[in-house]
Amino acid sequence: MRLLPHSLFSRSALLIAVLMIAAQLSTAVLFTYWVQLPRLLVMVDLAESHLHSVRSALELLPDAQRAEYLRQMGQDHNLHLQQQAPVIDSKDIPHQFVIDKFLSLFEEKLLPNEKVIYQAAPERVVWVQIYVQQQAFWVKFAAEPFSADLSDYTGGLLLFMALLALLGGLIIHRTLNRPLQRLADVVNRIGKGQRIETIEEEGPKEIVAFIHALNRMNADLKQMDADRTLMLAGISHDLRTPITRIQLAMEMIGGDFDSALKNRVLANLGEIEGGLKQCLDFARDAADEPPQIADLNDLARLCAANYRANGYTIGLDLCEEADALIRPFAIERLLKNLLENAIKYANKDITIATGNCGQKLYLSVLDRGAGIAGSDIENLRRPFARADTSRGSSVGYGLGLAIVDKIVEVHQAKIEFLQRDGGGLEVRVTLS
Repeated sequence: MRLLPHSLFSRSALLIAVLMIAAQLSTAVLFTYWVQLPRLLVMVDLAESHLHSVRSALELLPDAQRAEYLRQMGQDHNLHLQQQAPVIDSKDIPHQFVIDKFLSLFEEKLLPNEKVIYQAAPERVVWVQIYVQQQAFWVKFAAEPFSADLSDYTGGLLLFMALLALLGGLIIHRTLNRPLQRLADVVNRIGKGQRIETIEEEGPKEIVAFIHALNRMNADLKQMDADRTLMLAGISHDLRTPITRIQLAMEMIGGDFDSALKNRVLANLGEIEGGLKQCLDFARDAADEPPQIADLNDLARLCAANYRANGYTIGLDLCEEADALIRPFAIERLLKNLLENAIKYANKDITIATGNCGQKLYLSVLDRGAGIAGSDIENLRRPFARADTSRGSSVGYGLGLAIVDKIVEVHQAKIEFLQRDGGGLEVRVTLS
């Protein structure tokens, strides 16, 4: 239902409040019919008995004895007798449930010409008009037992129940919401391919059972990753040997052999070897490398020097200080994959840049290629997705950006694909 609150805290508080109100209403009904009503009947019978004694005294006792009897009744039972009618303010507070019920029950016990009136101020009393020998008398009963009616405290009770409901909701929120939020974060990290340490199994039995299943799943995924990495390493090792032999054989071939064909074969072998290396890089978990303080500028200079040695022109645009807590080998792989993409799809005006955006350090690779359409970016970040329609090439295995994404996730960084003024693309990785 849309009217229901969405958070665990608000739902718990609302549920507790409803249950408490329902319990209080049930208790009030049961107390009224099982406790208050029998008490009222006893009080009505007792009042009727006193009223009968007053009638008898007025009818049968001489004046001297009558006065002494009434004085004694006033002392023992807080009764008062007078002939003049009481003055009762019509603006008195409304009757309470207990008083109304008492008056209705008491009125049933009176003679036809008698009546009962409740006075709330300046003191709580019940007046009963009786007739003795056709003369009217007013009998006053104290009504102090009615002063503890629960309706006087309804507002306070509701406020107290609301505070208890909020306290109960807060306790449930702290007991369940924190472990649930932690588990949601863990599941999110596992879903993104990250591997986590064993979660401590604590909390309610149901949450412990869920954590146990999550730990077992995480252990199975770790084992699958390890098996996959071992398999790829074995395949890479087994394939590199014949690839190296073929390359060596091709280099040794002379005579009239077609040099163009020979170069194409060597290029294909190099592409296969590069693909195997990418598969291993994708399977490798960057989280296994411990983080340490390193200089991004040094990594940028090292990568640029390696590519310049192979004949590529790589520019540098570095800030003054670029020390950061990173996994250096993982960041180096990230930078190499970004450079490979820039070389593959642009191969002109390629620059490695570092800088500060606000209080955060970033590392960028810029080029002057055709750029990437925004609709293609998410697809290209998936494993084995290739740029068939983007940047004009379909060469490669489609693992470069997937490897970059994994390294970005491990560093809890942010990656952006920014179109440059004048054409080209900037891939910016902002460290947290």
